[in-house]
Amino acid sequence: MMRWFDAQGGHVETEGISPDGNVTDVPLHRHHVKLNIFRVDIGLKYQFGSQWMLEANIPYETKVQEATIEKIDPVTPDQWDAIVRNGNNHHRNETYTGLADADVLLAHHVHGILKTDDFFTGRFGTTIPFGKTEKDPWKLGAAGLEHLHIQFGTGTFNPIIDLHYSLPLYNGLGVNASVRGKFPFYENSKTYRAPREITYTGSLNYRFNDWLSFQAGYLGFYQTYAYWAGELDINSGLLFSMASVGTSIVTPYNIPVSVALILPLRQETLYEESDAFEFGPLVSLTVLYSF
Repeated sequence: MMRWFDAQGGHVETEGISPDGNVTDVPLHRHHVKLNIFRVDIGLKYQFGSQWMLEANIPYETKVQEATIEKIDPVTPDQWDAIVRNGNNHHRNETYTGLADADVLLAHHVHGILKTDDFFTGRFGTTIPFGKTEKDPWKLGAAGLEHLHIQFGTGTFNPIIDLHYSLPLYNGLGVNASVRGKFPFYENSKTYRAPREITYTGSLNYRFNDWLSFQAGYLGFYQTYAYWAGELDINSGLLFSMASVGTSIVTPYNIPVSVALILPLRQETLYEESDAFEFGPLVSLTVLYSF
């Protein structure tokens, strides 16, 4: 389970919607948008043989969007009504829920690469397009129609490569590193082509005893541009980094429970005038059960 707090977005705007639904020019103002996300992932793993595993992950998300409008230049009552109508077309106070795209991966485990007790896992697979997608929001917005930029999926099968290495160092201390890539290569039926994504992590793990351990790490993320009908989506294209601290406990029922706090360090958008969300803190809870 993951709880992502107070992602902030928005942009300046000079367009409104007239009572008859036409796009009009209005004084400068700003749309402010806040997004809170709650996500539950159900992961299943099936071991066959000593080195092979089939893995699947099915996410379900709740996205709570809050939108406000800030006046910058003076406006008349009629202009303000046009601004509000246009704002509601772009961003609304709504809660969206649904399945996100699932992952299916084949994992291969190898021990003893650099030393006898190290561990490497290579995973290869694809996303499954379960998540709801939207029509081109830029075309709808230009026509003065209600639209949504938030999507729960890509609408395509996207290859995934996930590599993880774990190395014990000394007396309960270990280091971990991973890199994961998702590589969309075609557009969906609504002309959307998702961005390529690379996630990379490094962490230290210290095990105090058989039931308690502590982790501290770094996470980096790089996302290329997405496209609608071949046109660049200016709200895509990200580069950010985060720091994490967490602990893992093995309960009396032999069920490991992990809690982590992840804090943003730095974020950049590839497009200078993008209004992509700036990330807030994130809390995650993981529970494992073997049967």
